[in-house]
Amino acid sequence: VTQLFTEPYMVQFLLDNSLGAWWSIRYPQHRHLLPLLYLRTVPASEGKSLLTNNACDELPAAGTFDGWPDSLADFKMLDPCCGSGHFLVATFLMLVPMRMAAEDLSANQAIDAVLKQNLHGLELDQRCVELAAFAVALEAWRYPQSSGYRSLPELNIACVGQRIQTPREQWLALAGDNPELKTGMARLYDTFSEAPVFGSLIDPARSLKGDLLTADWAQMQPLLAKAMTVREVGEDDLYEAAITAQGLARAAEMLGLRYQLVITNVPYLTRGKQSDQLKDFCELHYDLAKSDLANVLLERCLELATCEGVVQV
Repeated sequence: VTQLFTEPYMVQFLLDNSLGAWWSIRYPQHRHLLPLLYLRTVPASEGKSLLTNNACDELPAAGTFDGWPDSLADFKMLDPCCGSGHFLVATFLMLVPMRMAAEDLSANQAIDAVLKQNLHGLELDQRCVELAAFAVALEAWRYPQSSGYRSLPELNIACVGQRIQTPREQWLALAGDNPELKTGMARLYDTFSEAPVFGSLIDPARSLKGDLLTADWAQMQPLLAKAMTVREVGEDDLYEAAITAQGLARAAEMLGLRYQLVITNVPYLTRGKQSDQLKDFCELHYDLAKSDLANVLLERCLELATCEGVVQV
C-alpha cells in the first residue's frame, strides 16, 4: 500500500542528494552521466572546491560524503521497509551506469555487481518481497545493452516478517547432530519468534548474549543448504522449515550488516494504535521515539548505518 505514498520524485530527490551528490564529487568527469534533476548545490568556499572539472564550481548542498568508500564495490545501501521495491529499483538504475563508467564494465557485468554487492532490501510482508524481487529482476533483464532474460545472482532481498510455524523441537531437528548448527537454529528461532510484529526492528545482536559457540549467520547458510539436500522426499514439513530457515538466516545476516546509505519510506503508526506487544518493545528499546513507529524506525535506521553513513526517510 505504501508505494502509493512514495512518489517517483520523492525517491529521486533523496537519491540525487545522496548517491548522486557522492558521484558528482568523486567522478566530476562523469557528472552528467545521469540527469540528477533534483541535486541541490551551493557555491563552494573559496579554494575548497572539489569539482575540479566543473565550471560552475559548486558543491552538493547535502555534503561531500567523505566517509563513503571510494569504490562502488564497497558501497552498500539498504531499504529496511522496501515494500514493492521502489527505492531498490531507482538505486539500481543509478548504480549500473555508474559502475559501467567507473569500472569499465559491460552492462551484464555491472548489473551482476550491483545485485551482488550494492542493493539490500528487507520487508515485513512476504508478497511485497516477491514483488520487489521481481521488479528488480525485470529492470535487470530489460536494461539497455544487457543480454535480456537470463539467470541473475541471488538477490539481497529478504522477508523479515516470516512466522515460524514449525514446533521448536522439529525446527532444531534440522540441525541433525551438528551442535554448532543446532545452537544457531535455536538462536534463529528465538530471534524471529515475533517477526510478523517487529520486522526490521529485530536486531540479531540482542540475542548473542555473549555465546561464543553460536553459529554465525553467514556460516549457517551452507549448513542449512546441506541439511536441505539430505532430507528425505517425504519429509515435507522439514523441507519447508529448512527453506524458511535459509530465508531467515539471510535476513539475520543483512540485519547484522552496516550500510553507507539507509533509505526508506518509514511506516507511520501512533502509539495509541500499536499492539501491546509493539508498545512494550518500543518502550524497552526506543523509549525516546516510542510515540510513533516512524520515529522508532528512524532510530533503527541510524543503528543500521555505518558511523559515517547517511539515513534518508
